[in-house]
Amino acid sequence: MSGRSTSKANCTMLELWRPPVAAGDPIGCLASTYTFTPGIFDEQCLARFLEIESEPNREDLAFLLERETRLGGVYAGVLVDHTSAGVDHSFRWDVLPVRIHGGKQHAKVSLLMWSRHIRVIVASANLTDPGYRRNFEVAAGLDFSPEQSDPETLSQSVGFLRSLLAFVPGAADNLPEIRRAAGFLDNVYEHARGWKQRRRSGTVRQRLACTLPGPQGASARSSLDEAIKACWERGNSPHEVWIASPFYDPDPKMNAATASLCKKMARGTHRKLCFAVPSPGSSEICEVLNGPRLAAPRSLITTPLMYAGSSSIHLLPDSEDKNPRPWHAKMLKLVGEGYVGLMAGSSNFTCAGMGIGSNRNAEANVITVVDRVAYGRETPELEAVWPDMERVVNPESAEWLAPSKEPDEDEQSTSPPLPEGFLCASYRAGSDAVIVLRFAPEHLPPEWQMRALESVESEVLSVESWLELGSPKVIERKWLGSAPPMKLIVLWNDCRGFLPINIEDHSKLPAPSHLENMSADDMLGILASSDPSAAFRAWAKRTLHSSDFDDDLDAAVPVELDPLRRYDLQTTFLHRIRHRSRVLAQMRSNIERPVWGRQALEWRLRGLIGVEPLADRFLREFEASSENANESLLTLADFLVVLREVDYKPDDGCLPAMEFNQIFRLFLRDLAERHSQRVSARQSFVSKDAMKFWLRVVARCQE
Repeated sequence: MSGRSTSKANCTMLELWRPPVAAGDPIGCLASTYTFTPGIFDEQCLARFLEIESEPNREDLAFLLERETRLGGVYAGVLVDHTSAGVDHSFRWDVLPVRIHGGKQHAKVSLLMWSRHIRVIVASANLTDPGYRRNFEVAAGLDFSPEQSDPETLSQSVGFLRSLLAFVPGAADNLPEIRRAAGFLDNVYEHARGWKQRRRSGTVRQRLACTLPGPQGASARSSLDEAIKACWERGNSPHEVWIASPFYDPDPKMNAATASLCKKMARGTHRKLCFAVPSPGSSEICEVLNGPRLAAPRSLITTPLMYAGSSSIHLLPDSEDKNPRPWHAKMLKLVGEGYVGLMAGSSNFTCAGMGIGSNRNAEANVITVVDRVAYGRETPELEAVWPDMERVVNPESAEWLAPSKEPDEDEQSTSPPLPEGFLCASYRAGSDAVIVLRFAPEHLPPEWQMRALESVESEVLSVESWLELGSPKVIERKWLGSAPPMKLIVLWNDCRGFLPINIEDHSKLPAPSHLENMSADDMLGILASSDPSAAFRAWAKRTLHSSDFDDDLDAAVPVELDPLRRYDLQTTFLHRIRHRSRVLAQMRSNIERPVWGRQALEWRLRGLIGVEPLADRFLREFEASSENANESLLTLADFLVVLREVDYKPDDGCLPAMEFNQIFRLFLRDLAERHSQRVSARQSFVSKDAMKFWLRVVARCQE
């Protein structure tokens, strides 16, 4: 494919989630999918996007803490069809259910943003195990950087995802999760505003081709129309089209998608269509039946005849190296005079997928059009994406089976879709935690109940309680648990479904209980580390005592013969002071690093393992000490001195020094004042000289 996209044959799509060289710090990501496996997004996609090195299955504690700390400074969200929303997910990222009347949220777009790189992944694969591990899928990665950007394509991608937000139930109420997603999209646009525009190739053009219903009077979109328009920009309509789709509309007499395509193809010439269709069953069965079994309607070969055209049938691959791999990719190859085009993405060759008629899905594809020029390498590269497929010699003798009525039904959720009356739920953390529920009363069933799932199920609200309160559209229910409920379950008409729950303010979520076991020195070591992943893993290893390595057994010198073992330098005051000074200096260097925005800076200062929690941990150790109170107070004072000496080093596209200093100095003054009040309550435990030094440090921090 063209140089503006990342395209490697047979590479795994998970590799597209890894940052390229010099991409910078992660800022955020927003993905869309039809069906959803949270573990794939959380443990595989996000882990690569954030460069988390801990393995979730082998290093659960290290992975949990590393993910929690890294997600606090970035945005992450998933737009998922409402039929698959409400399943388990981390409360550090949002689940946004999309409800499209008469259609589905079927697009698979992922927008990844680092401080110096943006990538848009347009794919056929859902965020599921089959999509990312087993199926034949297709994906294109569109890359943008300060040196090479394409504002038009980036604007199309941001605009499409913004359009999906309008289909989220309750979007008109300005929900916190909607504000976060919209704010991230705004940030993407603003962040890339000054990036250098890539020189357009004379032979290659690439853009998005989308299907979308028209919300609130807006114009509906059609992937088929937009793909043909991209061909028209090359001067003529295609006379030959190849279609590879695992699903087709079932009409056996007239295939509406085929008829619409034929009408848009070149006139005055023979129109040629080549359909690649699934063939259930083995080749041995096909030989017995003297012909293949085709999971497609016979109208694929009869409809083109009505429009001065003809069709041929090919079989979609169903294995690789003798391993079964269901075909799930969706592609159209369009051939015209002097060019070849390829559309790849989420659109099945159905009316809903292509954007024909009133009922339309949300779909996203990339259309790449390349001129045929002598000795050009782009055309062979584009055509190489299309795999070799076996042609059906006599399709008339084939057994034509009715295709699936529901595209992607093999990946559909087993839970029934919630009635439209249940809009959304959010969790407001704090000392008086509440669950905020929003309803559309006119669409609620007559009998229903809502329950929360923790270790056991507990009732949150019933229809009787709701009616007694006056049938409100918004209701707040107290939550006594220390953490948000794992799931919200809705029961109605002998059905059981899940209502997604998001967090109003992620910064108020309680810290994982494991952090209570982390000492100030442990926390300082992680903050000062140049490799936080290694620091987390080392701490978790010590905490869980999971290592089989025995220092005494594996040491080169036996313990009783090692003279250095008689003197533990770690316990000497001078050694501790020197070591802590070096670590504090490293921590200061990390604080001084460029930060992309206010959210990331606030998390650096107040996050789970941030400056403020570390200061509080030093303070707690001082308050708990009696014999070593002087040393503990001097440690806290040294910590404030290091913070006072922070000299921020901004970079292009990051938070300006003036804004950083304004936030940081206010933070430091408040921190010093708050700690000074608590230290004063225990001044009788420290010497006068230590107290004078402490007060001088506090005074300098408040300047």
